[in-house]
Amino acid sequence: MDQMEQLRAAASSLLNKAQDAPVSELASAVEKATGVQKLSSDLEKAQVELRKLELEERKLQHENETATKRDRSERIKDYVAILAPVLTMVTLAVTLIVQYRQFIRAEKDKSEAALDAQWEQTVKTISETSKLPPGIIALHPFLNSPKYGERAKLTAVQLLANSTDPVFFNDLFGAAFVPVDWSNLEFVLKLDRALGTRGGPLISKSWNPKTQTNDRKRLNPQEVMVLDYFSSVAPRISAQVGSVLKTPRPNGSTVDLSATYFRNADWRGVDLSGDNIENMWLAWMGLKDANLDKITQFRGAVFFHVTWWEAKSVSPELLEYLATNYGCIPGAEYGPDGDKFTPQQCADALDRLRHKTP
Repeated sequence: MDQMEQLRAAASSLLNKAQDAPVSELASAVEKATGVQKLSSDLEKAQVELRKLELEERKLQHENETATKRDRSERIKDYVAILAPVLTMVTLAVTLIVQYRQFIRAEKDKSEAALDAQWEQTVKTISETSKLPPGIIALHPFLNSPKYGERAKLTAVQLLANSTDPVFFNDLFGAAFVPVDWSNLEFVLKLDRALGTRGGPLISKSWNPKTQTNDRKRLNPQEVMVLDYFSSVAPRISAQVGSVLKTPRPNGSTVDLSATYFRNADWRGVDLSGDNIENMWLAWMGLKDANLDKITQFRGAVFFHVTWWEAKSVSPELLEYLATNYGCIPGAEYGPDGDKFTPQQCADALDRLRHKTP
């Protein structure tokens, strides 16, 4: 039984007692019962007020919670209102970028497709035409192409190696490889080897040891054309390669000059240090102040009428090989200008290199 019920029960008990009490105590009992009932009524009112306060408190808490959520919602709405245009612009920008890239890619694909078709037509023109100039014109756009540059240069090497026309050589060689540098030297060396394969045997076949000249009568007309072509273009290739070998090398690298053929060029000051010169042919070449140091791969190398003793330095192994097989002969002609040396000059030059070489 709660407090209110206890007060009611007490009041009821007092009233019941008052009925049985004497008249002298009746007033006091009634007064006590009335006080108890009043206290019960006041307590009931206090509890009602307390419940009202609790309700008000809950209402305030609810309003506070609702206000916080409402404020957060309003801020989110404000942020959305601010960010919506920005997001729209970003989306538009991304869309434009994607579309632009797609456009560029599509145009690049079209360009590559057109280039592929043009290359196929060029190859067909070169293979079918009996006149090479049209092939040269068709090949020009591809020589510096990132995609077809290497294939175009290899095609140029093939055309130049199989030609017999010096004018054609000048046109295509100049367009494809001049100026020769470290970036395209390997292509020029490929060309040199291919030409040497054609012209070298004809030089040997036509060589007359008695006269120390090439006897053209020993060749048929086609062979004469090939030999004349080779004799005409070899000095130009030799000069171009020599100009590159005088410049600093990328990362101190060495050069594979094996099975190459060079003639009638002044290689003054070239650097062949550490290079592979196995089976290399040098004929009528000047090597004054050249660096032939650290060369260990020289098997089969030919130094025909070459002024190797004028070099700045020569590796010990190569020096003995050259002194034994291609020694300086007093009175003989050497180099591209036909220089001659006295016995003393030959001896002094060899002595200098042997004392210079450790």
